[in-house]
Amino acid sequence: MKRNHPSPESLDLLTRERISEALGEACAEVSIVAFEECGSTNDEAKKMAIEGISYPALIVAERQSAGRGRLGRSFYSPSRTGLYFSVLYPTREVLQNAVSVTGAAAVAVMRAIRSTAGKQTEIKWVNDLYLDGKKVCGILTEALTGIGSDGKTCLIVGIGINLTTEAFPEELSEIAGAVGGTRTSRADLLAEIWRELSPFLKHPADRSWLEDYRTHSMVLGRQIEWIRGEERRQGIAAAITEDGELEVLLPSGARELLRTGEISVKVRTDAP
Repeated sequence: MKRNHPSPESLDLLTRERISEALGEACAEVSIVAFEECGSTNDEAKKMAIEGISYPALIVAERQSAGRGRLGRSFYSPSRTGLYFSVLYPTREVLQNAVSVTGAAAVAVMRAIRSTAGKQTEIKWVNDLYLDGKKVCGILTEALTGIGSDGKTCLIVGIGINLTTEAFPEELSEIAGAVGGTRTSRADLLAEIWRELSPFLKHPADRSWLEDYRTHSMVLGRQIEWIRGEERRQGIAAAITEDGELEVLLPSGARELLRTGEISVKVRTDAP
């Protein structure tokens, strides 16, 4: 009897059924919502949190028409060439510092790409992954507080990965790149990221991800430039703290800690 084997195209679909299959036993612990298109998976996650979706949840889209990054930037999200999703997760306390969540997510994505594509990305503090000098992944972590009558708090971790994207808008063509062919489908990559990230979300005091974060940092030891408000400053990225903050050595010899927020860090390529 002839068997009908699934096509490569069907295996790479981001449907609820395909994602559940990829997650295996882990699908029992997470709600899954899959869109063909939405504005932003982070925005959809906020709506669903308010409407009472079961936590935790994975909100996935084949395409985003209004994907968002840090500091109000957009994230280019064309159909079927990337993996765009948000993790919605409850937390018992308000997190004063989202750097550690973003750092753990960056390591989870880095490890998953390495195991599925055999490629080693580097982490640009605080929320981007680079390959061959170009950005292939961005992460946006947000907190939503005061949900429902009991005032619940949840985390929303938005992740966008360029996998096979070839054509970027002109303003991104020099800085954005793609991971390239992977050995597994997007659903399997998503499942692998969830398996890497969920232990940290369950135990946020765990800092075992820091070793990989520091080892594969693309800023440590480099001359960097950052902007806080209207002020542009320079220094050497000296260390990453236990909370994921970036410690910078200033020209004066003083040290300053950079936290997430209204800060944009740029690696100086013209520095000796």
